[in-house]
Amino acid sequence: MTSRNTPSSGEPARAREGLLSMARSIAVALAFAAFSAFANEPASKEPVVTPVATQDMKPGYGRVESITEVRVAKRERSAAAGGSAPSEEKSSDARPAYRVGVRMADGSLQYRDLPKPEFKVGDNVLLTNAGDIVPD
Repeated sequence: MTSRNTPSSGEPARAREGLLSMARSIAVALAFAAFSAFANEPASKEPVVTPVATQDMKPGYGRVESITEVRVAKRERSAAAGGSAPSEEKSSDARPAYRVGVRMADGSLQYRDLPKPEFKVGDNVLLTNAGDIVPD
């Protein structure tokens, strides 16, 4: 006659199976949590670029050669204009933009940063003195 308090020979095996099942569940939960943390990040972050310098902007006619999604860093303020010392550049301070490469008639390549993609590669455009791009 067996009493209820006496362990049977199958109980250690069932306990081991229960622990393995719990370990698998924890592993799946951790894997899901890790995947979820990275799922909210974009697959590739746009590069952070400095704004195109005004002295590098030349007016003229050209053809759009490239359009690249970028993040444009804020312009540094001059200390003479009341700004403070430059700080560590953060990508969160950068604004999203599209860097448009335009091949000019003289063969040079110029860039402009636009807030939205208004042109496509191959479009003929005019770069103005103000730094704008307008359709030709």
